[in-house]
Amino acid sequence: MLKTFIIIAIRSFKKNKLSTSINAFGLILGFSTFVMLSLFVFNEISYDRWHAKSDRTYRFTTVDEALGVTSNQVAISNPRMPEAAELEIPEIEIASRMMYAGEQRMEKGDQGYYSEYALYVENDFFEIFDLPVRNREEALEKFNQPHKLILTDAYAEKVFGTDQESIGQVLTINDQSWEVVGLMDDITQNSHLGFDALLSLYPAQSDSSFAQYINSWGGLGMLGYAVLAKGADEEEVEKKMADIALANDVNDFWIPQLQPLEEIHLGSAGILFDYYHINKGDQVYVMALSGVALFILLIAAFNFVNLTTAQSTTRAKEVGIRKVVGSSKALLIGQHMIESILMAIAAMILSLGLVFIITSYTDINLDIDFLTLISNEPLLMVGYTLLAIVIGVLAGVYPSFILSSIKSVNILRGRFQTSSKGIWLRKTLVVLQFVAAIGMICTTLIVSKQIDYIKNKHLGFEKEQVININIGDPGLNSGMDSYKQLLDNNSNITATAYSNNMPGSTFGRTGVNVEGGSQDEPWIVSAMSMDEHYVEAMGMELAAGRNYDPEFASDQQESIIINEAMMESLGWDEAVGKNLLFGNNNTSRKVIGVIKDFHFSSMRHKIEPLMIFYNPGPNNTLVLKVSPTNMRGTLDFLEAEWNRTFPNYPFDYQFFDQEFDEIFASDELFANLVNVFTGLSIIISALGLFGLSFFMVEQRKKEIGVRKVLGSTIRQIVQLLMKEFVLLIILANIIAWPIAFYFLKNWISDFQYRIDLWGMDNLMVYVFAGLGALIVAMVAVSYKSISAALSNPVNSLRDE
Repeated sequence: MLKTFIIIAIRSFKKNKLSTSINAFGLILGFSTFVMLSLFVFNEISYDRWHAKSDRTYRFTTVDEALGVTSNQVAISNPRMPEAAELEIPEIEIASRMMYAGEQRMEKGDQGYYSEYALYVENDFFEIFDLPVRNREEALEKFNQPHKLILTDAYAEKVFGTDQESIGQVLTINDQSWEVVGLMDDITQNSHLGFDALLSLYPAQSDSSFAQYINSWGGLGMLGYAVLAKGADEEEVEKKMADIALANDVNDFWIPQLQPLEEIHLGSAGILFDYYHINKGDQVYVMALSGVALFILLIAAFNFVNLTTAQSTTRAKEVGIRKVVGSSKALLIGQHMIESILMAIAAMILSLGLVFIITSYTDINLDIDFLTLISNEPLLMVGYTLLAIVIGVLAGVYPSFILSSIKSVNILRGRFQTSSKGIWLRKTLVVLQFVAAIGMICTTLIVSKQIDYIKNKHLGFEKEQVININIGDPGLNSGMDSYKQLLDNNSNITATAYSNNMPGSTFGRTGVNVEGGSQDEPWIVSAMSMDEHYVEAMGMELAAGRNYDPEFASDQQESIIINEAMMESLGWDEAVGKNLLFGNNNTSRKVIGVIKDFHFSSMRHKIEPLMIFYNPGPNNTLVLKVSPTNMRGTLDFLEAEWNRTFPNYPFDYQFFDQEFDEIFASDELFANLVNVFTGLSIIISALGLFGLSFFMVEQRKKEIGVRKVLGSTIRQIVQLLMKEFVLLIILANIIAWPIAFYFLKNWISDFQYRIDLWGMDNLMVYVFAGLGALIVAMVAVSYKSISAALSNPVNSLRDE
C-alpha cells in the first residue's frame, strides 16, 4: 500500500509541475536557512559543555562599583580570592588561578618562537578542565614546580619540528630556562579558552615579587575558576566570598561574583578584562538569529501548508470520484499525508546537501563545520527528519481530514471551493508569514543603520594608514630607538610614536585620589601611557592645556593628561593646573592637558575617565602613520630594516583600522546574516503569494469571465483580485510594527551610542518596510491577475 501511495504521489507531483516546483523551492529555501542558522546557534551554545564538570564550574568575576567606573563587570578578581575561597568555603570543591601571558616569546637556541595564547595555570586547572594531556600523570607531577611547560602539538611542532622529541627540552623565556614536561592534543571542541602553551603558575625563589603578588589581596588582576559541590547555592557562595574579601580589607566597591562556565562564551559581551577569551559570542545575537531561523521556518511552513491546502481544492473532484468508487477515508487520509510528508522529507534532504555546499565552498562566515557537527551530534539528523515529518503532517492534515470527510455529492458539485474553512486558514497563514517578513525587514534596516552609525561616528582619532608593530618583548628595547630613527628618515612614514596600548584593546585601571577630596573613596580610572608623538600620529586633539614635551624634565614623573570624561566626572570646569594623588604616599601629579574624548572601547561602553602617563621610551607598541602611496614598498622597507636590526625576532605588525574594526565583527556578522536571511524570507513569501494567486484565479476564472461579459474593465478585475491580498498585507504591517519596535528597542539599548528609534528617519523605516512588502505582494499577485483579466471569457465559461 505504501508503495502505491508513493507512486501516486510522484504522478501527482509530475502532473502539477508548477505548484510542486513552487512548493519545493520555497520549502528548500526555508529548510536550508533554518538548518544553517540552527547549526550556527547549536555551535554557539555548545561552548565549554564538553567538560565533565561544566555544569558546576564557574569563573571568578568582579563587579567594580568604584568612582569613575561605568563598565563595571570585569573578568578578574583579587589574586588571593580563588585560593582563599577554596580553603574557606565548603561548597567549593576545587578552585584554580590563572594568568594571561598572551604572545610569549620562547627561545630555542638563537631562534625565537611566539606562542599566540600562553596561560599561566596551576595543577588544579587540569582537574577543572578535561584537557587531553597525553602523559598526564607524569606531566602533572612535574608541572607542580616552577618553570615547567605543557605545549600543544601544533606549537611543539612549530618549535621542535616533527622529528625531535619535545618532552624534556628546555626553552628560554625572559632569560629563564623552562622545561617541557608534557604534550597535549590540539583542542577541537568549542572553548572560550584558547592556548598553545601552559606555563606553571609556581614562582621560583628568585621570583619573590611575583610570589608576593599572587598571594595578595591588593588590586584586581587574577583569573580564576571554581567547581562547586552538587546542589550548592551560587548566591550563597558569592555572599561568603564577599565576607572573605571584606575580612581581608578589600575595597567594598569590589564585589566578587561567579559566572557559570557554560554562559561565558555568550554572556560576556559587556564584561571587560576578558582579553584571553577567544571568539567571544553574544547571547543577544544568538537569540535574535534563533528567532530569524524560527520565523523563516514558519514562513516556509505556512507557505507549504497554504499551497498544499489551496492545491487540494483543485483535487476535490478527484477525492469525490475516489469516494464514489469505494475508496475508504483511511486510504484518502493516507494518500494526502504521504504526498506532503514525502515532499517535506525530500526538501529536507536537498536542504542538507545545499547547506553542506554553502558552508564548505562559499565565503559565508558562520564558523561551523557541517560534517563535524553532524557526526558529533547524530541527534541533529534525527531532529531535522522529525521536523520535516511534522511539517509534512501539518500540511497534509487539512486536505486529508477535511476533504475526506465532506460528502461526495458536495465535492462533485464544487461547493467546497467556496468553503470559508479553507479561505480563512489561508488568509491567516498569509498574514502570519508577512508579519514575520515585515518584522525582519524592519530589523534589517534598523540594525544596518546602527552598525553604520557606530562605524562612521567620529572616534576621536584617525584609524586609517596607521600600522602597529608589536615591540612588547624586553629583548627589543636596546635596538628600538635606532630602528625608529630609520623609520623617521623614510618619507613614506609621516609620524612614529610609542604607546603601551591602542584604542580597541583593554586599557588597564589604576587608583587615584583628587587633591582636596576624600581619601576614603579613591577613583578607579582607565590608564595608558604614550610618548610626545602619539597624539599627532593618531590624529587626536587636545581640548585644553598642552601635550607632553621632552623639554620639560618633570613631565614623566610629575605631570598627567586626562580626557574630557574624567574632567566632567570630577565636576571640574577647568582641569589644567589641578593635582591628582597616586599611591600610598599620595605622590602628586599636575594636570597639564585635557585630551578630547576618544573611544578606547566598543560602542557598548560609555567613554570612561582616562589618564595618560608620559613614557618616552619603547613601550609595547610602535605606532606608525604612513602615506597611502606605495604601501607595499613601505611594508617591505619596515620588514627589511626590522630583520636587519632584530634578526632573531619575528616582524609582528597589524593595520590598526583592521584591528580596531574587529570590535564590530560580531555586529557586522549579525547584520549581514539578517540581511541575507531577510532577503530569503521575502523570496519565500513572494513565492507563496504567487502560488496562492495562481490557485485563487483558477478558482474564480468563471466569475472573472462573467464580470468581463457584463462589462468590467481589466483594471477593475485586477483591483478586485489584488484587493484581498492588499488588505492582508496592511493587517500584517499593523501587527508587525510594534513587535519589531519592541525587539529593536531592547537590542539597541545595549549600545551606549546609538541612533534614535523615535527619530523621523528611523520611524520611516517601518513605513518603507510595509510598502516594500506590499509591493512584493502586488508583484507576486499581479502576473496571474493580469493574465486572468486579459484572458478570453469564452474559454472560462465554456466549461460550465
